[in-house]
Amino acid sequence: MNFLKEINLLRDRIIKYRRHFHMYPEVSNKEYETADFIVSELEKMGVKVVKRGTRPQEIVKEIYTNNDKKTITLQGEPLPGVVGLIEGKYSGKTVAIRADMDALAVDEKNNVTYNSKKQGVMHACGHDAHMAMALGVAAYLSKQKDQMKGNVKFIFQPAEEYVGGAVPMIRDGVLENPRVDAIFGLHMDPGYKTGEIGISYGETMASSDRLIIKIKGKSTHGASPHQGIDAIIIAGQALVAMQAVMSRMKSPLESAVLSFGTIHGGEQPNSIAEEVVIRGILRTFKPEVREKAIEDIHKVLKGVTEAFEGSFEFTREKSYDSLCNDKKMVEFLKETAEDIIGEENIKELEKPRTIVEDFAYYLQEVPGAFMFLGTGNEEKDTCHPLHSSQFNIDEDSLEIGVAIMSAVIMKYLN
Repeated sequence: MNFLKEINLLRDRIIKYRRHFHMYPEVSNKEYETADFIVSELEKMGVKVVKRGTRPQEIVKEIYTNNDKKTITLQGEPLPGVVGLIEGKYSGKTVAIRADMDALAVDEKNNVTYNSKKQGVMHACGHDAHMAMALGVAAYLSKQKDQMKGNVKFIFQPAEEYVGGAVPMIRDGVLENPRVDAIFGLHMDPGYKTGEIGISYGETMASSDRLIIKIKGKSTHGASPHQGIDAIIIAGQALVAMQAVMSRMKSPLESAVLSFGTIHGGEQPNSIAEEVVIRGILRTFKPEVREKAIEDIHKVLKGVTEAFEGSFEFTREKSYDSLCNDKKMVEFLKETAEDIIGEENIKELEKPRTIVEDFAYYLQEVPGAFMFLGTGNEEKDTCHPLHSSQFNIDEDSLEIGVAIMSAVIMKYLN
């Protein structure tokens, strides 16, 4: 089948979907109008909506002090989410594709007719395109079900940018009834030209942990620092020591990135600060490296604060696990995509990326592959990075993504 030719007939419809989502973005946990629109469109296509909404996400916090460690689990709010199902005429396997729904708290600076209508909220990561392409695949495959073996699930997932909607959807049975045998996902990527895709065998994206460190001292007059405990001095020593952990207490062949983005402490220039709060993120690939880094950070904080007679509270909010593609499924994706865009337009990542993606959790449950869809086009000014206020896509990439995903699904099932 000439998938590009077939999907081209849906081009205007797919672009219309994308522009609608772009104009009406919703941040993580709040994608209710987005979900309503998706349900309405799936029902118009005759696609069965088998799920709306999902259970709350659990946020796990590990809290370390000088003498103790405890773990607490916090319950969030129930999340929006939609699952559609196309059942083929003949029995067979079930394949799923996933599209994330949330936008970012970014004020858009593009000058286009379909600018965000919500001040301070923007689809700056391409999730509008992900949803539009999933609906495009659904529109195409809904016309093919009389020739299709097996089933296709369409997972429209909330909260990828924040708490992660993948885990609660999995716990709610999104991969069951019928059981999913394979899953595919993609992400827009301005680093590749329109018409290209990026693939990766095995390790593809990092895990992450949010870190909140409170250094506690004792305030006093700045003229008599010996009468207090200077939290700023302790924090400075701790920051240097924690970076030394990354370079000296792990193998240089293992990747780990520790970045601190904020530090706040003290109230007066002539007073010794009683408390400093530091926030950052740890990114790793291997689980053992991840846990060893947390252990070493704890040791450093304990040693430095005790040396200066201070104390600390170190909170680790566990974020996403690392994303690891199934090598056989990546090869299957590559072979299928070659027939559509040509072998020369399939680029293999030179090394894993330190960004994160909760598609990782689906891949822990079933075989699958995650790819990067090129949308870079200098003439159309679509080379701005993800999360930028000027991020935009080359809409020619939409039908390429729909064609590849449709072909992967049909080939896998048939």
